[in-house]
Amino acid sequence: MGVNWTVGPAGLPGAVRYTLAAGDGPADRWHVSVALPPRASGPFPVLYLLDGFRTFLATAQIAQTTLAYSLGQLRPVAVVGISPATDDPGRLSAQRVRDLTPTSGTSKYLFGEPAYGTGGAGAMLDLIRQVIAPHVESAHPLDPGDRGLAGFSLGGLMTCWTLVRRPEGFRRFLAVSPSLWWDDHLLLDPRRAPLADHEAVDVYLAVGERENSPHRSWPVMTAEMRETLSDLDMVADLAAFTDRLRARPELGVRSEVIHDEQHATVWPAAVTRALVHLYRAERAQA
Repeated sequence: MGVNWTVGPAGLPGAVRYTLAAGDGPADRWHVSVALPPRASGPFPVLYLLDGFRTFLATAQIAQTTLAYSLGQLRPVAVVGISPATDDPGRLSAQRVRDLTPTSGTSKYLFGEPAYGTGGAGAMLDLIRQVIAPHVESAHPLDPGDRGLAGFSLGGLMTCWTLVRRPEGFRRFLAVSPSLWWDDHLLLDPRRAPLADHEAVDVYLAVGERENSPHRSWPVMTAEMRETLSDLDMVADLAAFTDRLRARPELGVRSEVIHDEQHATVWPAAVTRALVHLYRAERAQA
């Protein structure tokens, strides 16, 4: 694979943003933003964050703020955000649907046909493992033996799919409001998506309490949107997925329904809890 990297600022003090070109097409480019813990020495555990255009800045700042108040009880963690390299909303949406869905298909929940198709999660995972991770881990003091994968919504779907089918090389998984409805609930079906063999890994899952019905969402949806999404219950989906995982003792799973949160608001609360769960250090001696 021929690749080209360029580098620039990332919109956060001390962070950098690389741009990766891995082909000739407009949808073959990604931004890769890296935020290291301040005033700490590595190598650091590294959390690879899908849908970085929505979640990188907030997650990096939450990680730094939580670390500052942790009294030494939180391990410093580096955050790497990955997202399509475009500011065009239509292309951004189409590329993320392609990159984050594990199988080809469509869904009424997408509200239209994605321009670049679907089913590219396997190729995206290969890109992370073979191109993105080696590059940033050679350029920064990151620990390749302590990688985590995180995502929200469709990014959470890809995180859960990686955990179920291709977990090699990751020690931690963080999925918030994962789109488990994809492909007729693919990941809830042990026949179509059997659990791969695992080393011991830590898993954090969360969903907003109001994500059990579009009628409870904010912002208030149109009547047409509520009708289209009327059978969507992301709380029940996550409960079923959690039950699948807890049948495997090597998976250390924490799963939460966060009170009064919804799809538009749940990420900050969930990622704060996740960082503490996944990266807690030994409690300081009294």
